[in-house]
Amino acid sequence: MFELQTPAAQSPVRTVRPRSPWIGAQTHAPQARLRLIAFHHAGGNAGFFVPWVRYFQAMDWIEFVAVQLPGRGRRLGEAPYDSLEPLMAAVQQGLEPLLDRPYVLFGFSMGAILAFELALRQQQAQHRRPAALILAGRGAPRTQPPAVQRGAFSREKILRELERLGGTDPALLADGPFMEVFMRTFQADFMVADGHHCPQAQTLQCPLHVWGGADDPEVPIERIYRWDAFSGQGFAGRLFPGDHFFLKSAHAAAMDNLMEILEKARRVQ
Repeated sequence: MFELQTPAAQSPVRTVRPRSPWIGAQTHAPQARLRLIAFHHAGGNAGFFVPWVRYFQAMDWIEFVAVQLPGRGRRLGEAPYDSLEPLMAAVQQGLEPLLDRPYVLFGFSMGAILAFELALRQQQAQHRRPAALILAGRGAPRTQPPAVQRGAFSREKILRELERLGGTDPALLADGPFMEVFMRTFQADFMVADGHHCPQAQTLQCPLHVWGGADDPEVPIERIYRWDAFSGQGFAGRLFPGDHFFLKSAHAAAMDNLMEILEKARRVQ
């Protein structure tokens, strides 16, 4: 939900100046053969991926880009999107310059919806498809939206939902003025996330990898493996120890698996 700070004991994070408001962070790899584009979770921002920037910044064969959605970070003054269709139209247009070379899409939680939809729309438009799609912390789409959608929750219920999911500092949840600033973004993100559904499975023509947290209260394990129905070029599901924010608690294991996927995507280009 807020920009992560670089620990003083670790090397500083070096990024290039963003070329677009949609780029929240980007490593400098002008000769990269592959680009990894990552979408953050509901209520989050590109700062969630600061550890990833640090991880990739010394690699010259891959460029890492963390997407920044409106309503947070440097784009705090912009209204967040509360509907998927206009958001995806803006995402596809905003990220088009980044799809000029082989790329892999990664999405966490709500970001998994955006990564999935971008891959699907690229395919439907017969544009360059991702070399791989990696989705984390999100179950396969339902055929209909849920009857109860969190975007309509009261402020108090949204705070309880954020506490249930974890990943947000309890001190920030208790900070009334701070939460007031971001409440509109939380509500809009929940409307996007909960409104996503697919009446029938759409087959993706790219390798599909789906990660889940073994103790995630938000995503039942069986919904992780239901993504198999959307795969036309191979599916791999994997569980990591941890809750909804297992990308933090199981960071090393997740990065090891991510590198395996990226190395394979690199070889087939």
